[in-house]
Amino acid sequence: MASISIYDDLPTEPDAILEQIFDIAGRQGNLVRLYHQLRNVAPIHRSRIERLGRPWVVTRHSDAAWVARQKGLIKDGRLVDQLGGDPNSFFVTVMKRMMNFMPAPRHTRLRHLINDGFSQRTVERLRPGVRTLVHELIDARLADGQMNLVRDFAYQVPLAMISELIGVPFEETHLIEAWSSEVLASVDEGALVTPEMEHRRDEAMSGFSEYFQSLIDARRTSPRDDLISRLVEVQRDASDLTDDDIIATSILLFQAGHDTTTSLIAKGMFALLQHPTELAKLRARPDLIRNATEELLRFDTAVQLSINYAVEDMAYHSRTIRTGDAVLILRGAANRDPERFSDPDRLDLERKDIEHHSFGLGAHFCLGASLARLEIQEAIGALVERIPNMQVDPEKVVFRPSLHLHGIDALPVTW
Repeated sequence: MASISIYDDLPTEPDAILEQIFDIAGRQGNLVRLYHQLRNVAPIHRSRIERLGRPWVVTRHSDAAWVARQKGLIKDGRLVDQLGGDPNSFFVTVMKRMMNFMPAPRHTRLRHLINDGFSQRTVERLRPGVRTLVHELIDARLADGQMNLVRDFAYQVPLAMISELIGVPFEETHLIEAWSSEVLASVDEGALVTPEMEHRRDEAMSGFSEYFQSLIDARRTSPRDDLISRLVEVQRDASDLTDDDIIATSILLFQAGHDTTTSLIAKGMFALLQHPTELAKLRARPDLIRNATEELLRFDTAVQLSINYAVEDMAYHSRTIRTGDAVLILRGAANRDPERFSDPDRLDLERKDIEHHSFGLGAHFCLGASLARLEIQEAIGALVERIPNMQVDPEKVVFRPSLHLHGIDALPVTW
C-alpha cells in the first residue's frame, strides 16, 4: 500500500508532534496529518512528556491490536490518577469504581452482570423505537429549514435510548445534564486541573451519585424492566455488588451511552456533508447504511485514544515495555494507517474489511457497540433520506477541546 510522505510544515521531533496533537489550537485542522507525521517519523516511540505519563505511543493499526489483546497490558485506576487533582476526592473515588478503570477479574465480573442489557438481540428490539424517535425529531424541525444537528438531533437519540435502558425517566434527564457535562469536561488527559475544576467535578459527581441512589432505593420497592432493577435484583445474592458499584456503573453507562454516540452521529453526518459524492451514493443506495456506518466510525471516531499499563515486562518489536509503563493507543491514527487501509484519508462507503479501532478490542471492547451502531444507522439513514438538500458551513462547526472524547459541540445545518 502507498505510504504517506513526511509533511514539511509540521514538526518532525516525535514529542513536538505529540504536544501539538494534544493542543487544541495546534491540532486545529491538522489532527490526521499529525497522526501520519508521528507514525512516519516514530512508529515505535517512548514519549518523555511527564504530564502524559511518559507513555509508549502507538499509531499503527497492527500495534494497536496487539496492545489491546495483551493480558500483560491492563486498564486500572492509574487512568483516573492521570487526570490530576486530589487522589482521594469524591470524583476520583467514584471514577475508580467504574469498570472501564478496572482490570480482570473485577472488570469481567461487572461486565458479565450488565452484558445481557447490551446484547445484539436486546438492542435490536430497540430499533423500532429508535426509528420512530429520529423521524419525530426530523418532523419537529423540518419546516424550520435549519437546526443545530448536535443539540436538536444527535444528542436526543442516544440520550433517550440509554435512559430507557438504565431506568432514568426521560423527563428527568434535564436534572443530570449539568453534572454530565461537568464530568465530561474533567476526563481529558491533556486538561489542566485547577482547584475550581476539582470543586465542580466533585459537586457534579455528588449530584450524580445522590440521584442514582434515589433510583436504586425506588427500584428496591418497585422494580421495573431496566438495568438498575436487574442489578438490584442481582445484588440480593451478590455480596460483592454494593450500591456504590451500581451507582458508578450507572454513571459510566449514562455518560458513555449518550455522549460518544452523539459525537459519532454528528461526526458521521459532517463527514458525509463534506463528501457529497459519498452522500449521494448513500442516498441512492440506502442498503449501504451498515457498511457506511463502519466506514464513518473508522474515518473519524469519538474516542481518539486509550491507555493501558504494563503489569509485566514484555518485548515490543526490538525494545522492552517495562512493568508500570503506560501505553497510549492513538485510535484515530490506527484507523488511518495506510498499511491497513488503502488510501486511508478517503471516505469510501463501499470499503471492504473495515476493522477499525473505534470501539477498542479485547477485554475492554465497547459494551455498547451494538447500540451505537444501531443508533448511527437509524439516525444518519433518516437524515440522508428526509433532508436531501442539507448543507453545512465548516467554519461554523464548533469542536470540543478534549482529544480523548473528541466531539462536535455545535453543527449548524440548513436546507
